[in-house]
Amino acid sequence: MTHNEEGHVAEEGNLVNYPANHVVAVVDTLSQVRALVPDLTANGFLESEIHVHSGVAHANELDESTGRGGLAGIAIRIAEALGIENVEMEVKSRYEQAMRDGHYVLVIAAPTEERKERVSEILAQHEAHSVTFHGRFTIEDIVPPDDDTSV
Repeated sequence: MTHNEEGHVAEEGNLVNYPANHVVAVVDTLSQVRALVPDLTANGFLESEIHVHSGVAHANELDESTGRGGLAGIAIRIAEALGIENVEMEVKSRYEQAMRDGHYVLVIAAPTEERKERVSEILAQHEAHSVTFHGRFTIEDIVPPDDDTSV
């Protein structure tokens, strides 16, 4: 784990690419991150499978990309230009705003149902919110966002 120019936790890892077969979550404090990451590694998740992002620089990086390449990326850009939202764009905006607000976005590899369930349990123990699983073609809410905060 490293810190970015704003003193927030930053992990090398590509936040911009669509996180297929990953669980994505928000935690509010650095102390939560510092407790959560060792708990994940103690439960069999490799450090290379855990990415933590926060701060305006990461939010800007996420904002500048659709997360998709090729025709899918072009279609998303056209939809954005026309003001058409879809679930993927809404979820991306939620995580972008969380980072702008000083929260921490975790992206954890979960290539199997068992690992998805295990990481979800660990995140719940650490009071993570806005938890989603990003499958190849679907996004599943595990812990929906609070209506009051949108993150």
